[in-house]
Amino acid sequence: MENKVIHMDEVQNIMNKTIQAIDDSRDQLLDIVETAREEYDLLKAELANLKRDIDRVISEVDRLSIKDKMVRNHLANVSKAFNTHTEEDIKQAYERASDVRIELTSIRKEEELLKTRRSMLEISMKRSMKNIQNAEHVVNQVTIAVSYLKGEIFSAIEDMGAESMLLGVKILEAQENERRRISRDIHDGPAQQIASIVMKAEFCERIIKNDFEKGMRELAEMKAATKKALKEVRDIIQDLRPMSLDEIGLNEAIETYAVNYGKTHQISVKTRIKKMTFPVEAIIQVAVFRLVQEILNNVKKHAKASQVNIELEYDAVYLRLIVADDGVGFDLEKTLKKIKMEHTSFGLLGLYERVNQLRGELEIVSEFGEGTTCTIKLPINREVIAHERQ
Repeated sequence: MENKVIHMDEVQNIMNKTIQAIDDSRDQLLDIVETAREEYDLLKAELANLKRDIDRVISEVDRLSIKDKMVRNHLANVSKAFNTHTEEDIKQAYERASDVRIELTSIRKEEELLKTRRSMLEISMKRSMKNIQNAEHVVNQVTIAVSYLKGEIFSAIEDMGAESMLLGVKILEAQENERRRISRDIHDGPAQQIASIVMKAEFCERIIKNDFEKGMRELAEMKAATKKALKEVRDIIQDLRPMSLDEIGLNEAIETYAVNYGKTHQISVKTRIKKMTFPVEAIIQVAVFRLVQEILNNVKKHAKASQVNIELEYDAVYLRLIVADDGVGFDLEKTLKKIKMEHTSFGLLGLYERVNQLRGELEIVSEFGEGTTCTIKLPINREVIAHERQ
């Protein structure tokens, strides 16, 4: 029996090392994807600059075409009326027409080269995006493989509660991957198009400024509406996938979000967040951020609060999030009954679902006139739960 235990420990050790190797490879793939995306963004910026150059050159071509037609007509008129024009007049008209023709030919050649470069950049961007998508697909497959491997190991040493936690994590990972994809699609698509419309509107505004007052008013309205739409799209992007969470980490992301929330809704938001002394799994960090968003959204809709306090602390096994407001409060028992009967208050229901998915604990304390306090306890990663249950 003892030999069998030692054998299983060795097998588990081998599996752990295998999973670690796959995790390391996934990290390397993520670095490659990030580098490829940075290169793609550089190509996109270069293409945007190139398109501006093309617009400038096209305007210059139009201007020179008109000028070329004028000087050629002038040359023809001078040549016909040679009796009333000196030889020097004819010579100057010819030289001017020749200079304009050379300038027009040159700028047309530049336009052709720029358009060729634009086509090459667009092809390069399509190839780059395809490579990024293929790489991200591989990363997702590796992530799924690692999850299944970990699930197989944990199933031998955990009870059904831990397996449920793993399933919840997998669901959250799938949700966040989809959020990331939608966020990127909006950022690279309509957000860029709307920004381009604003630029075009400003360009048209300069063109017709001295001709159409009504057109000016129409353009001003269009520009204002477009800028508003752009802001809404960017807000959607931020809500779908908070970029700050990837860039600066959970603590600073929450603090930044709290500051922006306070300014937007005229609510005093104070934070007391302790340093993350133990590594918290990425999907858990996303879940915590979403919980903060959901709680503050509920405060905005229902609490009529003037102040909110956010506390977050970590230990080796769990993290604890406390969000308290000084709002009107509510009857928790009656509200929960109403949720069950009428399927209302999806915000409150969402809090319970998110916490339950991660095998956490949620306590809500609220009284009329005394505000509401939400206390959430979550594991910092799935491995901790597995080891705690051995």
